[in-house]
Amino acid sequence: MREVKIGAPGYILLNEMAKDMEGTLKRVAALGFDGIEITGFFGKTAQEIRKACAKAGIEPFGCFVSATEILKKEPVTGSGNWGDFACAFVLPGETQREALEYLKGIGLEYVGLLTPNVPLTEEMIEDMRQVSSLVGEYGMKLQYHNHNYEFINMENGKYRMDLVMESVPEGLLFEPDLGWMEIGGAFGEDMIRKYANRIEIVHLKDYYRMGNPREWNKEYVFRPTGYGCVQWEKLIPLCEELVKPKWYVTDHDKSYEGCDIYEELKMSLDFVKNSLRYC
Repeated sequence: MREVKIGAPGYILLNEMAKDMEGTLKRVAALGFDGIEITGFFGKTAQEIRKACAKAGIEPFGCFVSATEILKKEPVTGSGNWGDFACAFVLPGETQREALEYLKGIGLEYVGLLTPNVPLTEEMIEDMRQVSSLVGEYGMKLQYHNHNYEFINMENGKYRMDLVMESVPEGLLFEPDLGWMEIGGAFGEDMIRKYANRIEIVHLKDYYRMGNPREWNKEYVFRPTGYGCVQWEKLIPLCEELVKPKWYVTDHDKSYEGCDIYEELKMSLDFVKNSLRYC
């Protein structure tokens, strides 16, 4: 098996990170994760986050932030998935330079875009182009992480995700969330084949839905990776064949009542490690 790193998802840890970032990072590292995709900065300095990760022995390889936050523009309004934690994604400083120096100071290699669920505009596309260039100047890489709405929403007969990838130069990487794709009715294998040369990180979200798993307008629940309806026995080998990601993220958005977040993260981690042994 080739050397590959497995990262923990930050979204499911929002409450824990807000209460005790250092303690949360230590617990995640103790599970066996190599790194964490920082989701929220919680008013911490870059040095505080970097030091907390180093103390825990875990790598802060990526984060999520909006293009408008980096550009210091008025945010695009629209429904999203961040709720009461919107303030946690505010970058310190009043200039683009200060925002980028903050991200670089954490020690990040990747910057993931937070995007609202609204129709794409030329201004949004231009913001992505500008941010992609700026992030590159600071030695980092910009990524677009999809949700289900990039596939539910069709514009000019195309997935919104395809429009983004076609409109922004190749400096913008694609960070596919394979679970969100299927929740939105798309086929993960198709997108992997289409954008393999622009992928370095893959999110392995899992879910369960009664009936047809890709019937996007039906209810669903999240599951630890390997415990839902995504066909990982096909998708993980395909990723290893065509992409060979630098990181896999065992993405998991919600732990339900009576379940333990850390236990479920460990279940996901063990499943992915065992799956990779057979690739």
